[in-house]
Amino acid sequence: MPQPINYDEIISRLVQKTEEGKISWSQVFSSNTFTCTVEGEFTFRIAKWVQQEETFVRLSMTDKENNEIFQVEQDVDYALGRKLSDLHEAARRVALNVEEKINAAKDILGRI
Repeated sequence: MPQPINYDEIISRLVQKTEEGKISWSQVFSSNTFTCTVEGEFTFRIAKWVQQEETFVRLSMTDKENNEIFQVEQDVDYALGRKLSDLHEAARRVALNVEEKINAAKDILGRI
């Protein structure tokens, strides 16, 4: 039987590099899904949704040939789900330029 994959390190590194501004995420259409490509080699996709009053997050990784390397999904009530949720929030903030938009809104509100 294969050993289970430990996702903690890759999730932590994705969060760290995203917060350092070293990874650029994009929104997939107008959904709650975000994607990034790392040095043209690997693509990560993170999605968050609600199903029957529970919130889930899914992270997947593909290689440059679009082969799925892994996919992990978890309810946010569990430790892994909370880590995935943190990554989703970091990706969302980058993809949607959240800080820039909040600062612009503050400027506008300060002028009116």
